[in-house]
Amino acid sequence: MLTVQVVFTILYAALFSNVIWLMPLLVRLQFGSPDPAWRDWQTIAVTAAIPTFMTLSIFWGELLRHVSIRRYLAIFWLVAALPLGCVALVQNYWQLLVLHVIASAGAAGWMPINGRLLKHFYPDQARGRAYALLNVATLGGAAVASYWVGLWMESHPQSFRVYFPIASAAQIVGIAILLWLVRHTNAEQKREPQPARAEPPAAPSLRMLLRPLLHMGAVLRADRAFMLYEKAFMTYGAAYMLCEAILPVLATARLGMRYEDYAHSTLTVSRAVMVIFMLPFGWLLDRIGPVRVSGLAFGVLCVYPVLLLAAGDASGVALASVAWGIGLAGVMMSWMLGPMALAGTPENVPVYVAIHATLVGVRGIVFQIVGMVLYRVTQSFLWPLIAAAAAFAWAAVQMWQLHRSTHWPAPAKAAPEPG
Repeated sequence: MLTVQVVFTILYAALFSNVIWLMPLLVRLQFGSPDPAWRDWQTIAVTAAIPTFMTLSIFWGELLRHVSIRRYLAIFWLVAALPLGCVALVQNYWQLLVLHVIASAGAAGWMPINGRLLKHFYPDQARGRAYALLNVATLGGAAVASYWVGLWMESHPQSFRVYFPIASAAQIVGIAILLWLVRHTNAEQKREPQPARAEPPAAPSLRMLLRPLLHMGAVLRADRAFMLYEKAFMTYGAAYMLCEAILPVLATARLGMRYEDYAHSTLTVSRAVMVIFMLPFGWLLDRIGPVRVSGLAFGVLCVYPVLLLAAGDASGVALASVAWGIGLAGVMMSWMLGPMALAGTPENVPVYVAIHATLVGVRGIVFQIVGMVLYRVTQSFLWPLIAAAAAFAWAAVQMWQLHRSTHWPAPAKAAPEPG
């Protein structure tokens, strides 16, 4: 089962890992405005799209409650992968942005289904190690894909018009593999037959449309430990988004980096380091739990923005990416498995994971803009990156405080029903 899921994971990573770095570089080096100030804001619109549209995860989680896994994954491919295949046709920034925004809205659908399947496929006592192995596959695939796409783009700047359609089509194969695994393990939940309606259903109301958001608020109010976990992750996420906003600008405007140098010194280095540290963090998570792992990872990440400030060339960025990779290896484990542990029961997992992913969007909307405003107002990378280091440190403190006040593993409980 794990081997089959690894194949899907590598195919998935081959597409979506390159979107993270290649889309901003296409803006900086091909499709952006010749005005540097306007191009900075165009870059922010692209880098902020993925975390911003994670706010839709709560709605994807609601969809998962009502449709089969087969239909859900078909919709996911149409919204998340197909638009990226169409990037081959873009001729200007606005076309690129529209396709990227649609795909980002679709990418938000991965978290609820991934949480549900992980809970079904692997027992609690081994899930950390299994998830670590899957992340090793993700990161290994991402590192190799970013390395070769970086080389390809440097020698042939229009090669993205070939890469994106091929990688998008490969997702069909990956989803077919995942559906085979779902059938093989009987992961599809049986649904109770719905009683016949005497009257036609009422037209959608505002409350019906807002129900997932109202449910999210009810869950956070009812589960104090989960709320505090999300507060700590919100603080970490603020720091993360400040760094995400500044990195492409620092790399291109101050250091003059292009596709190959940028891909190799950022994504390739950080993903390779994450591969090395993923299994140790998986082992550690099974023993000390996601809260302490998160606190440890956030503490390591304090070093990253400081090293970015000191970077004078691509090798300096690569050194910073080593610290980034170590910290994110721990975050990657606790990001998914923390909400799953707090959920307590399999039925709660898609809800908790969707809420967790949705709040990524909140911090993406706010703090990427804050990072760019700080940079534009001060004309310096110092203040946004110092703010990021301080936020990472405070997030680590919050996690350690939460650990002292919470017993693990979390007891099984029933989440509030949607209103």
